[in-house]
Amino acid sequence: MYEVLFIRKQNLADITDVDNMEILLSALLRIILLVSSDHQSHFCWVYWCEDEEPASSESSIQNEKCATSDFSAVNKSLDSNINQLGECGFQKFINGLRCFEAETVEELRAVAFSLLPQIKSKYGVLCFLYSVLFTHGLQSLINEMNGEMDALIDPIHGHASQCLINLLITGESTPYLFDGERDLGGFTLKGISKQPKTGFLTFVEAMRYCEVGWFLKNPYYPVWILGSETHLTVLASPDMSLVSKNVKPEINSISGLRQAEVEFNYLSPDQDTGGFISSSDFEKLLTKLRLSTGSQQVNDLVTKLDPEGLGIILKKDFLQFFFPEEMAKHTTEVLSFQLIHYNGLEHSNTDGRVRYSIGEARLIDPTEELIETQPIDQSPIQQCLATKWPTIRIKWNVNRSPSLN
Repeated sequence: MYEVLFIRKQNLADITDVDNMEILLSALLRIILLVSSDHQSHFCWVYWCEDEEPASSESSIQNEKCATSDFSAVNKSLDSNINQLGECGFQKFINGLRCFEAETVEELRAVAFSLLPQIKSKYGVLCFLYSVLFTHGLQSLINEMNGEMDALIDPIHGHASQCLINLLITGESTPYLFDGERDLGGFTLKGISKQPKTGFLTFVEAMRYCEVGWFLKNPYYPVWILGSETHLTVLASPDMSLVSKNVKPEINSISGLRQAEVEFNYLSPDQDTGGFISSSDFEKLLTKLRLSTGSQQVNDLVTKLDPEGLGIILKKDFLQFFFPEEMAKHTTEVLSFQLIHYNGLEHSNTDGRVRYSIGEARLIDPTEELIETQPIDQSPIQQCLATKWPTIRIKWNVNRSPSLN
């Protein structure tokens, strides 16, 4: 979507069928370039041919060095969904795969353009998946997965695994969402190493099953993939001030500010925004962040941060007091902005018509949340977006919040 909003700078309503094809081709090529090892001069474009005998100008994938039979993770997923392959059947599908090898980006573009109708055909998505995997390299895929043995495609719901999602948006197939690296008993876990052009937010984080790092929450463009338990949708905003190209945490550790936000939210009784904690939990928070001081100093700090004696400490005041430099580096926070959400499933849209949902979002002060009289939206998309914007409130142009499923 960033191709439309920030490169072409077109209105979504003005996109023609010709534009759609050009945008699709550009997006697919960007992914292939992203997953190639350091933008190597070797790219693969896979398509399906009903004639199982390869033409002289083509090469059968079965004869490539990275043979299809080696892709156990992919084949496992395809075997589980064999009924979805219809009359073709799994083996016939495999036998019909063909691979063009391109040495330059220009050659890759020419091949992709000539085969573009194949992308919209019956097996276009699966063929593009093979293109991505062959270009990235099987060994690179296995190494980056850190021993993850799950299928790249969920055998029940058919959605991509986290390894595959990360590969498509970051170029690396790590199963983790945190920033940089973490040590687990001497074993190094590699997360997201750089700021991607497209981000990722998930409802699973709202349920506290994982932690999404700064990089995925703050992509180069304000475009995010939204994950539910079973489906992926897209969120975007035309407001570039929502993201930062400058501020980022240290590569090999979580920033102190980010860690403080995480620990503060876990102690907060306000699960909707994480906007405050009880004064009685203040010392526990300091201990978790290794900011422990003597009892008298703790009492003095509580008095400073809760001068009115309300028994609560606001997150904004806490972060400003202990992390003034990191807070100063943050870009000025946008208080209102437009959001665009897309769910491609007909049954997940009002009246069964696939369309964009437009929302007007605003970020309220945590103190304002305390005196709100309107009930807070508890829909999955609201909870998902609150993992990035804890105090977000959205008014959608439809009668209900868009579905993540």
